[in-house]
Amino acid sequence: MRSHLRGIGLAAFAVVLQLIASGSAEAALNYTGQTAQNVSVMYVNLPANTKIMFVDEISGAFSLPVATVSGSGTLVIPFATLPPYPGQYYLLAQEAGGWVGQTVMFYVF
Repeated sequence: MRSHLRGIGLAAFAVVLQLIASGSAEAALNYTGQTAQNVSVMYVNLPANTKIMFVDEISGAFSLPVATVSGSGTLVIPFATLPPYPGQYYLLAQEAGGWVGQTVMFYVF
């Protein structure tokens, strides 16, 4: 049991070291609210050309990028690109094939 926990701890430490080395450890994508038509997010320290996309929490399906951003700012993203039925989603910030941030899961009705 202890060796299993030690392995998990070492893996988590390796991920943190990779984030620090890549310079994206302080990058963030934060859900700030939503209406019936859109979701609002705030992003901080995202690398250049970071693509923001919806991810279906249940199926894991990705949308096409809904925005391309860099640095810090806010976005209001319409739900128009999502299927016309309710679901559980989160937004993912992806740069050069790897993710650099994601929001909490939210519901679309």
